[in-house]
Amino acid sequence: MLNETRALQWSDDELDALIDSYVMMLKLEIAGANYNKRQTNLKLQEIVKRSHASIEFKLCNLSAVLDGMGRRYIFGYKPRPHFQAALQDRVLQRLGEFPLPDGSHSDGDAALPEIARRGGATPPATLKSMTVSGDTFEPRIEGEFVNAEESAYWDTLGELWDRTTGGSDVAAKPTSDGLSLLPTAPRPAGVEEACAWFKSGLTSGALPRFLFLVGGPGAGKSHATAEIVAGLDPIEAPQDGLAHRSYRYKAGNRELLLINDATIGSSEHRRNPLTKDVDASAHSGRHLVACVNRGILVEEAASTNSTPASQYSAGQAIVRWLAGEVPGESNWNVETDCDEPYLRAGHLLDGPNIVAGVLVVFVDVCSLLERRPEVHITSSDARGTVFDAEPYRIVDFAKRTAMDFVTPAGALFSKVIDFVSTGASYEDVQPLVDPIRANIESLRSSRIRAGIMTVVRGAELSSGQRMTFREIWGAITRCVLGDAPDRIGRDELSALVTRLQPSDADAVLRFKDLQLLAGLRFSQAIFGGRNPGSENFDPLGNPITKLTHFVDPMRDAIPGRYDRSWDSGWATPLADAFAGPVTNGSPLESLEDDLDSQDPFSEVLTDFDRTVDRAFVKAMHSPKIGDKDRYAFISWYGGYLGRLYALANGIPAFRPQVAAWTQAWYLSPNLPDELGFGLRTLLRPKRRPGDVESASLIPILASRTDPIVGVQSEPKLALKTGDVEMKTHRDSETLFLILSEQGKEISRMPLDFPLVREALACGHEHAGVTEMTDVTSPRLERFRAARLIPEQLNQANYRIVVGNSDFSMTVTGGY
Repeated sequence: MLNETRALQWSDDELDALIDSYVMMLKLEIAGANYNKRQTNLKLQEIVKRSHASIEFKLCNLSAVLDGMGRRYIFGYKPRPHFQAALQDRVLQRLGEFPLPDGSHSDGDAALPEIARRGGATPPATLKSMTVSGDTFEPRIEGEFVNAEESAYWDTLGELWDRTTGGSDVAAKPTSDGLSLLPTAPRPAGVEEACAWFKSGLTSGALPRFLFLVGGPGAGKSHATAEIVAGLDPIEAPQDGLAHRSYRYKAGNRELLLINDATIGSSEHRRNPLTKDVDASAHSGRHLVACVNRGILVEEAASTNSTPASQYSAGQAIVRWLAGEVPGESNWNVETDCDEPYLRAGHLLDGPNIVAGVLVVFVDVCSLLERRPEVHITSSDARGTVFDAEPYRIVDFAKRTAMDFVTPAGALFSKVIDFVSTGASYEDVQPLVDPIRANIESLRSSRIRAGIMTVVRGAELSSGQRMTFREIWGAITRCVLGDAPDRIGRDELSALVTRLQPSDADAVLRFKDLQLLAGLRFSQAIFGGRNPGSENFDPLGNPITKLTHFVDPMRDAIPGRYDRSWDSGWATPLADAFAGPVTNGSPLESLEDDLDSQDPFSEVLTDFDRTVDRAFVKAMHSPKIGDKDRYAFISWYGGYLGRLYALANGIPAFRPQVAAWTQAWYLSPNLPDELGFGLRTLLRPKRRPGDVESASLIPILASRTDPIVGVQSEPKLALKTGDVEMKTHRDSETLFLILSEQGKEISRMPLDFPLVREALACGHEHAGVTEMTDVTSPRLERFRAARLIPEQLNQANYRIVVGNSDFSMTVTGGY
C-alpha cells in the first residue's frame, strides 16, 4: 500500500502502467475500434492502487503532455495541465510508442487521415478485429462500430455516476491522491475564507489556529480540509487505506492535527474525545482543524454540565462555545470577535493570555440555493485580525430571477452542464431518440437551470430540510441522466437508450415506447415515479425525490396565467391546449401559440419533445386506440407538458405558500397581511365567522381545546378569548411565531410551511383543512391550552354556551 509521503507522486512503475494503458487505447482510437475506458480504469486501479478519479486525472495529464509536444492524444481525455515532471520525462523516453497511422513519428498530426484526426471510426468493411500488444479486441457487433466521439459522449456522462446518490466519489479523505475531473462548486459561506485564514497561519509563526467546520455529512467539510493539508508532510501516516478519525502533519515549526471525522471513536480518548483533542492542542501549541457533527457538540457540551464553570478545561470551554453556550467564569475562556449564525470567530484565553485564534463555520446554516454571504478576513498590525461577515439573507421566492441570482448550487449546475456539453462532441453520435441529449440541450439555457433550481429551493423550503452538496449533486445528476442511475450501471446507459428506442410498427405502441424513454427526461425524473414502468419506485426511498415529489407542480395546477406575482396561477394555457377534441391537433403547438414568445418554455423544448408530441397526435388518431389508453395518454401527456412548462418558469407546487413564507421571513418581526389574517383564523376562529360581534370560545372542561363553532345542543363552559398579538423571530432559516396577550408572551411555535399552508387555506374567517392539518393541530391545541393555565385565568371572561347563544358567568372566591 502506498504511504502518505509519496501518495501525491507517481512512481516510474506506476507511470509505465498508465502509459501502457494509454498507448493501447490511443492505438484503438486511431484505428476506429471500440474500447472501454471504464474497464481500463478498473484494471489500472488494481495495478497502481489509486482511485478512479486520480487515474482519470492522470490520463488527462498525459494528454496535456502529448498536446504540448504536438502529438495526437485521446479525445476522451481532455488535456489538463500542471502535471508531474516525471510524467513528461517518461513520455519523452517512450515517445516512439505513440504512433501515427502511417507509422511515422513526425511532430504534429498533419499526416493523420481526416477520419483519424476527428476520432472517427474506420469504415466497417476495413476492420473485423484488431490485435494490440498481444490482445485481440472484437467489435461489439460485426460490421458496426461506436466511434471515438460517440464513446467519449457516453464516457463523459458516465463520470456523473461517481457523484450521484451513493456514488463512489461523494466523500473525501485528506489522503486523496487525485482530483476529480468533475467541476467543483463554491464552498458553503465562510469555508473558503476560513481555510485561507487557517493556511496563512501555518507558516507565519503566529499563534496556533483552531478551525472547526461544523455540520452534517455531505457539506464539503472533508474536501475543504483535504485541500488545507495538501502538500504538507504527514507524521506517522496510516497505511491501511481506510478513513481515520485524525491525521497529523508538519506545518512550519508546529504540528497540525486534522480531525477528519469527529464521529469516529478515538483509541486515545474514550470519553469526550473532541474535548481531549482540543485540550492536548492547547497545551502543546499545535494547530487544529476539525470536521464536527453537531451531535458531537451537543453530547460533549452536555457532559460538562456537572463541571463548575470555574474548572473548565480549554477543550470544555471551546466545546461549549461551539455549542452556543454563554462563556462562564473560567480561567479558560473564549472571547468572541464575530458572531453570525453561520460563522463565529474569537480567541482562546488562558487567563489574560491569548493561546490560539479560533474560527468556526457552521456549514449547513446557509442554503446552497441562496446567494452566498460574503466574508472578509483581514489582518493588520494595528487591529489584529478583523472578521467581517455579511448577514445571511433569503430572497423573496416571488422575486427570484434567472439573470441576477447566483448561488453555489446554481454555479455548480452551470459548470456540470458545461462539462457534459464540452466533454465530447455530439455531432457524430449515432442518431437515436435520445432524452439524455435532450436534457443537455434544455439545460444549456440559464433560464431553464434557474427555473429548476427555484423548484428545488421550493422543495427545500416546504420540507424544512436544507440540501447538502450530496443532494445537490444527486439532483443535478438526475436532471442530466434521468432516473438511469437508479436502475443501471454507469457503462449501461448507451445500451439502455438503444434498447428503449421506439417501434414504428404501431402508433399506440410507439407512444408507449416513448413514454418509457421520457422517464429519462429531467422534468419527469426530478420528481420520481411519474412514468409507466416506475410504479414500484418509492419516491420516499430516494434522498432527492423524497424532497422533490411533494412539489411536483401537477399536485396543484392552479388556474390562471403566470405573471410572477406571489399568488399567481399558471395552468390555464395548459388546460386550453387539451380543451376540445384533442385528436384535432397538437397540444404542444397549441400551447406554444398561446404563450408569449419570450416565455422560457420555448427554451426547454427539444426535438425529443416534438417527437413525443407527434407520436401522441398519431396515437389519438389511431383506430386501434381504446378508451383506457386514450384517457391514460391524455393524462400522462398533460402532466409531461405541465412539468416542462412549470420547471422552465420555476413553479413548484404550493408556490403561493412558499412565497408567503419567504415574505414572512423577509418582513420579520412583522407578518404579511394575508398570512396574518389566516393565522388569526386558525388561532382563534370565531363561533360565527363573518359576524363582527362574534368571539372565539374555547371549551374549558372538554378533552380537547377545539373552539366552539355553531349551535350547541348541550351547555358548555367556555373561555371567551381576547385578541392575540403576533410577531415573528428568525434564527437563520427558522422562523418562530410569538403569540402574546396584553404584552405577555403565551406561546411560540415554528412558523413553517405546514402552518403557512393551513393559514392560507383559511378564507372569510373560516378555518381551512389541508393535508397538513394533522401536523399543525397539535401546535394550535398547545397554544389554546396555554391560555387555560391558572395564571392566565385571572379575571377571565367565562361563558355558558348553549344553543345559538352564550351567557356571561362570574367566578368569585370563597364558598
